[in-house]
Amino acid sequence: MKSIVYGLHWGDEGKGKVTTYLSREYDYVVRYSGGSNAGHTVEYGNFKLVHHLVPSFDVRTDTIGYISNGVVVDLGVLNSEIEELKRLGFDVSRRIKVSNLAHVVLPVHKMLDEKFEMAKGDKAVGTTKRGIGPAYADKVHRIGLRLVDFENQENALEKLKFISELYKNLYSIDWTDYDKIFEEYEKIRSFVVSPIEIRKELQNSNVLFEGTQGVLLDIDMGSYPYVTGTYCNTTGVEPGLGYPMNIDKRIGVFKAYLTRVGEGPFPTELFGEDAEKLRKAGKEYGATTGRPRRCGWLDLPLLKYAIEISDCTEMIMTKADVLSGMDKVLVGVRYAIDGKKIDIPTDLEMLSKTDVEYVEFQGWKDLNDRNFAKFVEFLERETGRKITYISTGANVEDIVSFEDGKEN
Repeated sequence: MKSIVYGLHWGDEGKGKVTTYLSREYDYVVRYSGGSNAGHTVEYGNFKLVHHLVPSFDVRTDTIGYISNGVVVDLGVLNSEIEELKRLGFDVSRRIKVSNLAHVVLPVHKMLDEKFEMAKGDKAVGTTKRGIGPAYADKVHRIGLRLVDFENQENALEKLKFISELYKNLYSIDWTDYDKIFEEYEKIRSFVVSPIEIRKELQNSNVLFEGTQGVLLDIDMGSYPYVTGTYCNTTGVEPGLGYPMNIDKRIGVFKAYLTRVGEGPFPTELFGEDAEKLRKAGKEYGATTGRPRRCGWLDLPLLKYAIEISDCTEMIMTKADVLSGMDKVLVGVRYAIDGKKIDIPTDLEMLSKTDVEYVEFQGWKDLNDRNFAKFVEFLERETGRKITYISTGANVEDIVSFEDGKEN
């Protein structure tokens, strides 16, 4: 069985918890894109983990995590996560593997990321300043440093010096602390593998692919230019791995409401007291940056768009419990510009010009309330997809299967 868990919004849908819960049925959890800009928080009850690079597998099981060559790796962040797992008593020496073809995020990438954001002024996209975009750009420019380059220390040093000189000449960024990079690499050296060696193992195993961010932040199909630097869609699996892989299930995760971090259009966004109430109830603060997330009602046209372009086969809803106790819950169902109804535009940047028509639902006391079942039935009918699980709380165990409007 090959499945993928991915976000149907702008990230922060609760993919980490969902992936961790489902990972028990799989041999591998594979990260195929992104970098340490991802922040997948998993509450185990007596401890919590925030995954930036380590795949979200249940650390209490035998599942293995693989970071593929489509991921850009910040060595310091990866080492910190591994050390945290060791501190909690989990031996992951044989449970984490990293492709030797993965590119490395260097300090100059972070410096350039911040410099670009400042230079853009009011056109800044609100990146996490983790250096992800510049690292991918260097990969495309064919000057990036890969983990495999460290197998020859002299060669790696030569590449680092070249990158450093280039950044100094092009961007006036001065950095020469190469020793720190070599030290960080030595700590993870034993985890590094060839993607060719692991290919057969993955093909003969049950694999759960873990998406980062969300479809609406995909570099091609998202709300460009307010997107991340890589493929968040389900189509990112094969380029992230470097070879073909058939996917049996595409499991899209979405919140019962909508959030966004950073700049960009957000048609159903709430403001003022209403936004703050939802933000506090859902603890909507970025796991990577700590920034308060923008909050709003669920946007049905965007959800349908994400389902269509990702070929979603089933959905999992999170954060519905956050809305419990509200008098009413709204869902945006149609767009209009200047009073004229429109379909979702090809250029998602046009969303900033839309007005939204809403459908109002009577609120629910809890997730056993018939009003909540009506909300779920409406979403399944409108999207044509089954909601197979409902998250009922923050902990990894707080999730129930959901069929025919009833929890199981």
